[in-house]
Amino acid sequence: MISLLFLLLLVPLAAGGLLLLFAGASQARSARWIALAGSIAVLAMSLSLGGQYRQLSLSFDRGRADAAAASPIRPQVEYRKPWLTLGGAAEQPVILEFHFGLDGVSVAMIVLTALLTVACVLISWESIRERESEFYAALLILETGLIGVFCAFDALLFYVFFEFTLIPLFFLIAIWGGPQRRYAAVKFFLYTLAGSLVTLLGLVTLVGSAAAGGLESPCSLPQLAAWYRDNPLSPSWQMVVFLALAAGFLIKVPVFPFHTWLPLAHVEAPTAGSVLLAGVLLKLGTYGFLRLCLPMLPAACLSVGVPMAAVLGVVGIVYGSLCALVQRDVKKLVAYSSVAHLGFCMLGLFALNSEGVTGGVLQMINHGLSTGALFLIVGMFYERYHTRLVDDLGGLANRLPLMAAGMVFVSMASVGLPGLNGFPGEMLSLAGMFKRHPLYAAAGASGLILGAWYLLTMLQYVFFGPLKEPVHGASAHSHPVRDISLRELGSLVPIAVAILWIGLTPQPLIDMIRPDVEAITQLYARGPDGGESVAQVSPDRTFATEPRP
Repeated sequence: MISLLFLLLLVPLAAGGLLLLFAGASQARSARWIALAGSIAVLAMSLSLGGQYRQLSLSFDRGRADAAAASPIRPQVEYRKPWLTLGGAAEQPVILEFHFGLDGVSVAMIVLTALLTVACVLISWESIRERESEFYAALLILETGLIGVFCAFDALLFYVFFEFTLIPLFFLIAIWGGPQRRYAAVKFFLYTLAGSLVTLLGLVTLVGSAAAGGLESPCSLPQLAAWYRDNPLSPSWQMVVFLALAAGFLIKVPVFPFHTWLPLAHVEAPTAGSVLLAGVLLKLGTYGFLRLCLPMLPAACLSVGVPMAAVLGVVGIVYGSLCALVQRDVKKLVAYSSVAHLGFCMLGLFALNSEGVTGGVLQMINHGLSTGALFLIVGMFYERYHTRLVDDLGGLANRLPLMAAGMVFVSMASVGLPGLNGFPGEMLSLAGMFKRHPLYAAAGASGLILGAWYLLTMLQYVFFGPLKEPVHGASAHSHPVRDISLRELGSLVPIAVAILWIGLTPQPLIDMIRPDVEAITQLYARGPDGGESVAQVSPDRTFATEPRP
């Protein structure tokens, strides 16, 4: 499995960096085929890796490990290679190492990344006609960075890959985007980089404190989490470090009011950029909370994280939904819907119980599938009509019945219709938050109604009613507007299958991520005698909270 994991990193990097980036214009015609072959190979390997991981997890139940000795971060597959040792002979050495691995959450996110990358290559087949080699190189290099984030179990590697993803996406927006592409790319880059620099300070504090305390491998996330389980920072320092880490993660998610870079970046990005931005890149923020904050700073997550995430999550759900409701640009509507849906992820993760965290992780995956598919379809009818404005379109189901059926299906998944993937994630997130704070859960549930409102309204105006086509679009020419093509079906159908599979049988995915969720939520669970959880105990006992009824 380790060799397969390294191939997942090397194949898109080799295809994107060597075959495409340095080939130049001479390989422009074959760039699409090289990118397609590379992305399909990565998808096949990720599915094989997922199958092998599931078989391995069935034969070894990590959830039964000794809770007192186990780390809250428990990769089931690991590769560790020391590369630098610091400190003299008379000092405790500090070892820096390459530490890659897999747990259930990372496997699910890697498969999602690979699936959406194939869809991005197919949807860009005809729309990208300039500097094709560079475009597909940036796309595959971005895939490498995203996979690297999810399989890095070293703090240094995690941050390097986390920041590395900004570079290829910056070029995708700045070169192949819309009229305001340069402004959108710079705004996206500066916002996310500024937050990430503050996050770096928090990460350095975590690593440096553990190294000063005698931890031999302070950059290893499993060892770092185990260290802070037994040697927690003081409540005040936990709060400071949590806020520093959260600065970058909140912008990356993004939650209100740190979302202002997102709508413009989505509108100006090419379709492939929007799909990967919404489908995977935004999840790096919630993944950072799950990987760093929840297992290492439990007291701060209880005292600061829960109220912060609950308030900002609910505000984001309501605000994002209302903003989506008034948009006349369909792509901007879908962009604001991301602000709303990721509010459910935040509510679930900071419920700090099994139901909520499971729902938050599911919603990360489900949002990637449904919103990625929405951006694909928006890109499809934009190629035909060169407009995304609701006022210019109407009754497209009469002209494009297959595309309309796909849009209705994906919109129902985004709304959270039972039987489709959005339902289990949203319900578990709300159920988990209801156990912790019923009022926030009730307020967040309003997003279910608002989501149906703005998506069904968009469907009514754009796809149903009398046919209305812009005179400056493809319909003004002699050839008729064609319905969805086989290539476009190839990008959409696998996502639709995943949407239906998770909606009907979410249990296999839940079982795969369950041990990782339980390893974290054990920190916040009360003992059988009703005593304090690990998150409520510190050496000076200054932040113990009263038991909840």
